[in-house]
Amino acid sequence: MKLDSLPRVYLANLPTALEDAPNLAAAIGIDNLLIKRDDNTGLALGGNKARKLEFLMAEAIDQGADVAISCGGNQSNHARMTAAAARKLGLDCVLFLTNPMPQEFEGNLLLDTILGARMVFIREAGMERLMEAMESEADALRAAGRTPYLIPIGGSTPLGSMGYVTAVRELAGQLGELGIDNPDIVFAVGSCGTVAGVVLGCDLFLPNARIFGISVSQPAWEIVQRVERIAPAAAEMIEAEFSGETRLTAYDEYIGRAYAVPTPEGKDAILMAARTEGLILDPVYTGKAMSGLIDLARKGVIGKDRPVVFIHTGGSAGLFAYHKLFRDDARALAAEI
Repeated sequence: MKLDSLPRVYLANLPTALEDAPNLAAAIGIDNLLIKRDDNTGLALGGNKARKLEFLMAEAIDQGADVAISCGGNQSNHARMTAAAARKLGLDCVLFLTNPMPQEFEGNLLLDTILGARMVFIREAGMERLMEAMESEADALRAAGRTPYLIPIGGSTPLGSMGYVTAVRELAGQLGELGIDNPDIVFAVGSCGTVAGVVLGCDLFLPNARIFGISVSQPAWEIVQRVERIAPAAAEMIEAEFSGETRLTAYDEYIGRAYAVPTPEGKDAILMAARTEGLILDPVYTGKAMSGLIDLARKGVIGKDRPVVFIHTGGSAGLFAYHKLFRDDARALAAEI
């Protein structure tokens, strides 16, 4: 297996901690809950994308790139961390973002601004439109003598997924020290690079694990299809044997009305995590994922006779763009004298 021979730049503070969360576990009604703190990877406030970017940006450097191009939603954590990785490695950055240009640049957009990324907003942009815009920008940059490197949304490629193959190897070592080899692993799923890496990583390093992906944006069947494309390609890249048994169950009933639209259950999960463990989640990704964990645990689907690991994929920077969601909570707690 050639996992450790892949080119890699070091952007993340690793290993991230695996923390016990007994108060939150008790509130949910399970015996053992551990939080994998990938929100603390560093790199412009942290998150799961730092692990992927270690492999993607290494390829960019090997290709002599001087500008990184990527895309995402207005509050994209991936876009923010791509801009940070580019600056750290001496590259410029161009970001294509969905939805009209906002009046206020809050949350991740504020950090994109501070990092000096050029932001291009596209109204009602689907994946095809985003990729067309990125390719057009890359052509223009090449014509101007630049060397662009394109990163698809979320860094969700076989190479990007290597970040979570190595993450599961790291997690397996931490769990081994606790005598655990059969966790229920729960986390938010967006563009599917993280979940594909977790699936392959568990196949290689945690074969007794069960994987529960909580979708924040797409149907469960589409997640499974994307994993079935990315994970085998990633295994081939490192010459690893992949059994094809994903042990993945994907859920799409916690998305709510749409991607990036908060749900009441997600908000409740944010408040529960904060008020039991001081753990900060966000309304787009980890809040919805935690609401899924809570519901599945209370239904007895996960955590029954098995420890639960929640991979905290980050997103706290985006939380500040949703401050109005908590306005009534603030007023209920506040007083003036």
